[in-house]
Amino acid sequence: MHKIIDIKNLDQISIIGVGLLGGSIGLALRAAGFGGRRIGVGRRASSLQKALDCDAVDAVTQDIAKGVSGSQLVILCTPVGHLDGLFARMAQALAPGTYVTDVASTKAQVVRMAERILPVSTRFVGSHPMAGSEKTGVGFARADLFQLSTCILTPTGRTKPATVRWMRRFWEALGCRTVVTSPDQHDKLLARVSHLPHAVAAALVSLAVPDSAIDLAGPGFADATRIAGGDAAMWTDIFRTNRQAILQAIDQLVAELHSFRQKLDRDDAEAIMKWLTASREARDEWISRRYRKKVLPP
Repeated sequence: MHKIIDIKNLDQISIIGVGLLGGSIGLALRAAGFGGRRIGVGRRASSLQKALDCDAVDAVTQDIAKGVSGSQLVILCTPVGHLDGLFARMAQALAPGTYVTDVASTKAQVVRMAERILPVSTRFVGSHPMAGSEKTGVGFARADLFQLSTCILTPTGRTKPATVRWMRRFWEALGCRTVVTSPDQHDKLLARVSHLPHAVAAALVSLAVPDSAIDLAGPGFADATRIAGGDAAMWTDIFRTNRQAILQAIDQLVAELHSFRQKLDRDDAEAIMKWLTASREARDEWISRRYRKKVLPP
């Protein structure tokens, strides 16, 4: 029997991977009124100690099975490449009815792994909170990281609607706005608005290095390439696990740039102005919607 979630009534939540996102979840839980135990699970004792020092968790362990035992909710906050092994190692230790989710940036492959490996009694639904930074590590974790952000949930035909409702309420308790879509649609759309932008930022940096052009760059270049400072291993996993959708997005970007090239080649000022104006207006409208619900001070 599923109940409407009140995180204040949960006893224990396990966070596997207590870095920026995992640590921020731990801090956000406490800020939202969660009074139960936050168990941090990880591979390195030094990282787990930092999580304790930051008050992101209440107890830590390097033992996956021990770390998830007794928890009502398990959240995996590790790179996509680690999830297959983690699902297998935790599967037998999960109590029937345990809620499980992840925060990976690609979903189709992750959801297939979870549904193949986890017990059918597990209440799994994939999650992707659109929050983070190019910085890594629990030292950069923030209790307000998820405020005003969007969390995308990716159920399948096997996911019970009550599980989706429960998980939506969980993320909303941390400050997120939630939306629901399929794993495949998530990967297709995120290839355009998250994965491809990272690749483009990296490409812009590569383009600026020859002839030391980068030494002349200003704040605009820094803004446009900020995300190129992200973790290379994590982004390699993301690109590989969403390869087809990103390849399609690259082709779409090439077509868009080719269209702009034709306008520029014709010296068509009106067409260039129209293209830039449409882009600016679309972005302004998105920014307005994104921050419309800002919390006013008391």
